[in-house]
Amino acid sequence: MSADEATTSSTVNVKWVEDNLFVGSDEEGHSVVLDSSLSANPGRKAQSRGMGPMRTLLAALGACSGMDVAAILKKREQKLDSFSVEVTGKRRQFGHPKPYTEIHLRFQLVGAVLDEIYVKEAVTDSVQKFCSVAATINEKAKISFSYEVSRA
Repeated sequence: MSADEATTSSTVNVKWVEDNLFVGSDEEGHSVVLDSSLSANPGRKAQSRGMGPMRTLLAALGACSGMDVAAILKKREQKLDSFSVEVTGKRRQFGHPKPYTEIHLRFQLVGAVLDEIYVKEAVTDSVQKFCSVAATINEKAKISFSYEVSRA
């Protein structure tokens, strides 16, 4: 079997708690609370107790790409003082399903001596080559990105 044919498998368990509340867990014992902004009981206002599945997808994309960028910059000996990724997704308001059609990642990096050339390379390589979440959803949604570098 070649390296291109080798596969890996991941499994998570999503357990219903009540109404639209679920808890997702992985084999290592990590958990995430998922809920919906829609009320399961007609006439009652929804009380969300967790992140919705579609927003969780955006968070996963931001975290995946953010991890890549941080690792690439560390290899380039670039010191981050703070770093965040704002992810915005656009999708239809009505009808089903409502997949994201456009997603924008806005990388905000702060560091006293960050070299913008390395930041641009790290962000571009992450979104276009390395981030597995981006690669998974890239066929369905147009992914764009921008970055801002501030001095500490």
